[in-house]
Amino acid sequence: MNRCFLKKSLVLLSSSVLSLGVAGASLIPCTIGGGGTGGQVTSTTVVTCGGLAFDNFQVIDATGGASGLVDVLSGSAYDSVTGTAFLEINPNLQANQDEEFLFQVWGGITQIDMSVAGNNASITERACANPIATSGPLAALCTNPTGTMNVAPLGQITVHSGDPNQPVFSTPFKSTSPVYIFKDINTGVGGQLMEFTQSFETAVPEPVSMLLLGSGLLGVGLLRRRPRRD
Repeated sequence: MNRCFLKKSLVLLSSSVLSLGVAGASLIPCTIGGGGTGGQVTSTTVVTCGGLAFDNFQVIDATGGASGLVDVLSGSAYDSVTGTAFLEINPNLQANQDEEFLFQVWGGITQIDMSVAGNNASITERACANPIATSGPLAALCTNPTGTMNVAPLGQITVHSGDPNQPVFSTPFKSTSPVYIFKDINTGVGGQLMEFTQSFETAVPEPVSMLLLGSGLLGVGLLRRRPRRD
């Protein structure tokens, strides 16, 4: 085979495959089913983002006149290359309001992170390996499988609106499913919070996208090795 033709073919193949890999990095919208109007979550809502699913949403202990309504916004998406789900969430809080937000994540996550907008607002989040009680002495805490003892969370973060270097990441943890999420969301004097971004990292990136990238790199490697055979 003509060597010049082979080189050109390898260049075209590598460029095409790498382009497909990069295209795969575009965000894929999450699907939101079973909720109320405007993305409002209910106990029957299921949000699917790639290989992750979110359900069993609860909004409890709303104080200070908080509506107790939380919306998952249409900007929520999944990155098929990094395996990261991004939930855009509106907790509908004005000044001096508080509410707690709970849900489950299925599919295996290894880390949580969050960015908080708004004014004078903060969110404390913990990820637990077992169901989270909503009442009693262990309410809002991570517990052992029997729910009788407080244990360390898989990950925990606290983020304030205006904090630099957002998003804030938890320490990575071993992939597990489901993971139980608890959030204490509140605003202070003159505060408001209409949006925060919650991300969930998975252990393994999308296999197809990684195969495309790997194939492209292989083509580049073959192209670089070819002159040594002349």
